[in-house]
Amino acid sequence: MVLSTLNNKCESGDKQMPPPNLPVKAYFMIIVKQGTEHEVAKKLAKMEGVTEALVTYGLWDIVVRIEAPNLGKLDALITEMRKMQDIVQTSTLVGAS
Repeated sequence: MVLSTLNNKCESGDKQMPPPNLPVKAYFMIIVKQGTEHEVAKKLAKMEGVTEALVTYGLWDIVVRIEAPNLGKLDALITEMRKMQDIVQTSTLVGAS
């Protein structure tokens, strides 16, 4: 679902999203179950495409920086991350340039 929405925006001429076949960078913000921040961040840091996973203080518990070869790979990685049992809520920011 995420990928189809992203592709539709790219095909419609919306310049806010990179074309689906180009490398993409994104930030994935996460709220986790209390007390699991460091454990989840360590797991995320080991995933292919994750360049950084930081435990943060404030609204988001963890911020993850992702570099993917295309939107399809980004979608697959985010889908995999969202399945982790200790993740409660997420938000994704996809870089436009």
